[in-house]
Amino acid sequence: MYTDEKIVKPKRKFFPEDINLNSFETVKGIFEKLLDEEINSTEELLEFIKKVSEFNNILSEEMAWKYINMTRFADKEEYSKDFNTFYANVVSPSNKYDFEINKKIYNNKYFKNLPEDFELMKKIIANEIEMFREENIPLQIKENELTTKYAEIMSKLTVEFDGKEMTLIQLGKYLKDPDRNIREKAWRVGAEKINEKAKELNNLFDELKKIRIKIAKNAGFDNYRDYMHKAKGRFDYTPEDLIEFHNSVEKVVLPVLKDLNNKKAKKLNVEKLRPWDTTVDPDGKILKPFETTEEFINSAIKILHNVKPEFGENLNKMKNSGFLDLENRKGKAPGGYNYPLSETGAPFIFMNAIGMQGDVRTLLHESGHAMHSFSMNWIPYSYYHQTPSEVAELASMSMELLTLDYLNEYYTDKEDIKKAVLEQFERSLDVLPWVMTVDAFQHWIYLNPDHTADERTNYFKDLMDRFNTDIDWTNLDEEKGNRWLRQLHIFEVPFYYIEYAMSQLGALAIYKNFKENGKKAVEQYEAFLKLGYTKPVSELYRAAGIKFDFSEKYIGELMEFMKKEIEKAESL
Repeated sequence: MYTDEKIVKPKRKFFPEDINLNSFETVKGIFEKLLDEEINSTEELLEFIKKVSEFNNILSEEMAWKYINMTRFADKEEYSKDFNTFYANVVSPSNKYDFEINKKIYNNKYFKNLPEDFELMKKIIANEIEMFREENIPLQIKENELTTKYAEIMSKLTVEFDGKEMTLIQLGKYLKDPDRNIREKAWRVGAEKINEKAKELNNLFDELKKIRIKIAKNAGFDNYRDYMHKAKGRFDYTPEDLIEFHNSVEKVVLPVLKDLNNKKAKKLNVEKLRPWDTTVDPDGKILKPFETTEEFINSAIKILHNVKPEFGENLNKMKNSGFLDLENRKGKAPGGYNYPLSETGAPFIFMNAIGMQGDVRTLLHESGHAMHSFSMNWIPYSYYHQTPSEVAELASMSMELLTLDYLNEYYTDKEDIKKAVLEQFERSLDVLPWVMTVDAFQHWIYLNPDHTADERTNYFKDLMDRFNTDIDWTNLDEEKGNRWLRQLHIFEVPFYYIEYAMSQLGALAIYKNFKENGKKAVEQYEAFLKLGYTKPVSELYRAAGIKFDFSEKYIGELMEFMKKEIEKAESL
């Protein structure tokens, strides 16, 4: 069905192919030439923005490959050193030139007269100019080094279990085991390892917090939360809207999840679910969607093809091009991502598969990001490729749901498909209170910057209680308080997490649209992908056929739809 076609990087229009990007003198020279260029018409300005965009893409892709290699081989110091050196010596000093180029574009007399299609670009550039502070560059370099240290620490954590040395991610498969004793033992072994590292990780976080507070102060902000809200270009909503979001989820999502968990507890014949009971199938079934990585990839290609043939072809090209690193192994950084290769016009997918249904979900999720990357190739301006996370994650989370009808590519047994669908539904809902926990935690951290590590831990425990979905944490006080230490976003990409909940709501709405309107919903989804970031967030959601809304009423409507979908799936 598929060819051996690979992804081919397009030829550069403005710059030679052999630029030495590891030499800042070369990079600086290019920036200075750009700053010296005369712009005497609207056409020349647009051509200049395209030229700047091409150079941005060249630099971005160079950093992308260094980051990809660092995460693929996190136990090899030379890769982290290469990334950190490039970030410190090339990327960071480039920031002040980006600032000057943004000013050159923004202050050009022809820029303000560009048509309506450029209104958002004007806002993006103005925001970047306003937020830039040269004194923050060395602080951001140090912050980057510390976040790299977090990844290194976590990548090296292994435990002895079942007679083998394994990563914390590999332990996850034992949490699906029908034997509750095995699940509990695996969960405790992983939690104990985090407890051992708690002091080191808390100290590391305190270093990060100190740097981040200084960055915010330098930019004229009272606190880092408000700084990050503006730095992230969150034009469509306020921090107070996010507090409303927390409250809405607490009121209308928790009751649904508590009901699901109580049903599960009855099936497991236990009074309350414990933390090691949350992912096990109550009927003792362990889903095994694939045996080999080849099988894993090929089935995903077929599924994407069913949604839209072009999607399957794109993933196949990535496979042929070596743009996939999917299986878990020792020395590999935790997590998963889709990293856009801005110049090539294609992405790289990284993840840690261990042969479970969650791996299928992750690959389809990252494939949603990947299709977004491919769909934006027509846009010549790099500013419009920088989709905010609440847009990017809508692409990925929607793909998780749009592909549910085609899980027969992984499973032949209808009962397995049913269980995979129910697992997806539960996961789609269960992520919401966890995201609220993480987001509310970060609000508190940076609005109360003088707190101690113990106060931070205690506040996190309070949030765990507030957003608890009837999970029994009795005699697990230390483990409950340290749960946040495994959430890499808090360390590596602060305040990038609430977008998952926004996007999850959006994905549920797209799925509702798909169930009601079929092919039309896929067409709207694709139209949304192609827009990139050429429109404000609320308009992009509207293009996808849905609302951008955090209200209790709207979320309640989606919960009613999901309750019916769960009932339908259970009756199959």
